[in-house]
Amino acid sequence: MKWTKEQLIDISLLLVKIKSKIADIDNKYFNKFERMTFGERMDYKKIYRPLRKKIDEMEKEILLNVAGNGVEGEPDDSEPPPKNKE
Repeated sequence: MKWTKEQLIDISLLLVKIKSKIADIDNKYFNKFERMTFGERMDYKKIYRPLRKKIDEMEKEILLNVAGNGVEGEPDDSEPPPKNKE
């Protein structure tokens, strides 16, 4: 399935919004992290590290899918099939 430009723009905007929310959360808790109790730190790590990992994996999967399938209307840079010399 080839991606349309609208789909590519939508998914890119969605990924940027999600990653900015995660960055806001990291920034908010970065200064408080040293003052947190051990239990609070473990709760934070337990919730946000897997979430961040899933988002990064989703982004890589989408980028690989776009790279593999291409975008409609874009020129195909793959090599042409070899010509039969017989």
